[in-house]
Amino acid sequence: MRKNVPALSVENALSLQVSGRIEEAARIYRQILTTQPRNADALHFLGVIAHNIGQLDEAAHLIGESLRELPNNEKALNNLGNVLKDQRRFDEAIKAYRAALAIVPGYAQAHSNLGNVFKELGDPAAAAGCYCRALEFDPKSYGAHCNLGAVRQAQGNASEAIECYGRALELNPKSEQVLANMGAVLRENGRFQEALDFLQKALELNPNSEAAHVNMGATLKELGRITEAIECQWRALKINPRSHMALNNLGNALKEQGRFAEAVVVFEKALAINPASDLALSNLGLTLNELGRSEEAAALFRKAVAIQPANANALSNLLLTLNYLPEAGCDEVFAEHRRFGRIFGDPLTRIAASHLNAPDPDRPLRVGFVSGDLRNHPVAHFIEPVFAMHKRADFEFFCYANQPVDDGMTAQLQRQVEHWNTVIGLSDDELSAAIRRDGIDILVDLSGHTARNRLLVFARKPAPVQATMIGYMQTTGLAAMDYRITDAALDPVGVSECFSTEQLVRLPAGASPFRPPAESPPVNEAPALKNGFVTFASFNNPAKVTPRVLECWAEILRAVPTAKLLVVGRPGNSIVGNLESLGIAPERAESVNRLPLAEYLALHHRADLLLDTFPFNGLTTTLVAAWMGVPVVTLAGSSTPGRAGAALLNEIGLSHLIATSPADYVAKAVSAAGDLRGIAGWRNTARQRLAPHFNDGSLYTRQLESAFREMWRKWCAAQKPQALAA
Repeated sequence: MRKNVPALSVENALSLQVSGRIEEAARIYRQILTTQPRNADALHFLGVIAHNIGQLDEAAHLIGESLRELPNNEKALNNLGNVLKDQRRFDEAIKAYRAALAIVPGYAQAHSNLGNVFKELGDPAAAAGCYCRALEFDPKSYGAHCNLGAVRQAQGNASEAIECYGRALELNPKSEQVLANMGAVLRENGRFQEALDFLQKALELNPNSEAAHVNMGATLKELGRITEAIECQWRALKINPRSHMALNNLGNALKEQGRFAEAVVVFEKALAINPASDLALSNLGLTLNELGRSEEAAALFRKAVAIQPANANALSNLLLTLNYLPEAGCDEVFAEHRRFGRIFGDPLTRIAASHLNAPDPDRPLRVGFVSGDLRNHPVAHFIEPVFAMHKRADFEFFCYANQPVDDGMTAQLQRQVEHWNTVIGLSDDELSAAIRRDGIDILVDLSGHTARNRLLVFARKPAPVQATMIGYMQTTGLAAMDYRITDAALDPVGVSECFSTEQLVRLPAGASPFRPPAESPPVNEAPALKNGFVTFASFNNPAKVTPRVLECWAEILRAVPTAKLLVVGRPGNSIVGNLESLGIAPERAESVNRLPLAEYLALHHRADLLLDTFPFNGLTTTLVAAWMGVPVVTLAGSSTPGRAGAALLNEIGLSHLIATSPADYVAKAVSAAGDLRGIAGWRNTARQRLAPHFNDGSLYTRQLESAFREMWRKWCAAQKPQALAA
């Protein structure tokens, strides 16, 4: 029997093409073109087939020839735009799509495809406009909903992204890609359990979904389920060994587990795949900071900022790191902070709306506190007395907590304030709007340029009066930040004003209150009396241990040949190795990893003298050491973070341990080590001496409330009286 052969017509070929019989369709188009070489439809549809199988140059040629015959074929123009986009000939693709839309203004697919080009070009606003136009003409366009959701997600507009993905899922409930995207945006919005539910559905549909595994791991990390998070990222990497996001997320999870050396290797792999990744550069820089390699970290942050100038987090990371570097002078550090303000703050502050708060100087005030550290963190311990003791008749406290996971300290703080809001996942615009709705009179930043800060909310000026305190001993660089709360020791009058964009408010009770940990064990006798040798110690963040600090420690250990050094380091940290390269035998230096609070406090029982870091002194570590009876040798610096040690030692009667130069630092440490009677005497009387200074925080709270009231009165006095209506 003779086989049925499809007729040589464009209609039959197109039918075969739609049904997936591509080779047969292409054969018919070619046969038609042997006799009708200028058949526009055959040229067009054969070009579409060439595009689908990756023959981009052939596709562009065929569809271009088709348009020579039928210049006003909007579908051919749209398909030509698709080919040109894939060839990354974006300007030509835009012309093709716009030509199609000039013929049929309501052509939804062309609007959507034009949006895809703008998305590729990094213009999310233009892309979103195109997707919205597509949806005007075709509200059931699954692709437009998906793409608009992705743009809104990238813009940080989580609520609109969730809405777009929801509509896309109504049209196609089994889209594993949209389910994975929905999981990602819910995670970013702090809705972790919902995110896990969507990601699980995506993996049920496609167990090999790289995106779902990546986002599942990132969500589990936020929930503190680090081991499971690491397993998810390894699954994603098994599917795609070159997954840049999986490597970044894996590195972050390893860093969270304290596996810093392994994290460095993973981030370096991510950069080998994508050397221009500002994300991987920043993550590697943060990890190197943990290992005390701050100079390398600063170089990486600078590179990240150069690659992506809009990356505010990378610049914040650089600003924090500059405080660790001895070669960074006050002028340079201030100039970089002001650069942050000019680039990211000033444009937002210029368009901030006016405030409608009633300018009554004596009414009860609404005070908001913004922080990502309202958990078991030094910031929380410093602010807790203020929350506990504020006068509720005069001040109504609102907290905007930006941390992903709460703990027992969080629960304690929640009980002490009138209003608690978890704001992780809210965009800066959304959080700013929420603060305005709450009618906040004074908004307080507790983070500065540390992790999970929301400084760009403050740049939007959602409250009439704004102040920064506790979390960062430096200027924010923001013109919208009105005040920085400090004291005269950290910021001497006439010295610090030129390095601060904020007006300095110096409280006599200090820059922050300190309530000793309730878990503190009793002070023991000086361990040197039993050991027969002095144990120096440093419990500061290894990021503060600069090469010059290490050189001084090596000099001290050489001068006191029986002494040993105990440091709190990080896995993979090179403090002990660096000391060995400076001639110190490895058995004389011991590094322990981060410990739970009770074990950390007990570690002080092994230390005779604490060696402070410079130019960034310790603060919490010095306070705790003093309370545990361990004297501290510090080097007074010229910056606010460099004056913290001297400020405390002057206050508690240890001013003889304040050095004025690295050589003096070494000399004072060596001299103190030779005075075992002095060490033992201080240890025996430390808590009695410190009790008047380390109190319940009530005095500090009253002074802070007075400062808030004075700030508010100044704002009220500056308001122009409103004309009464006739």
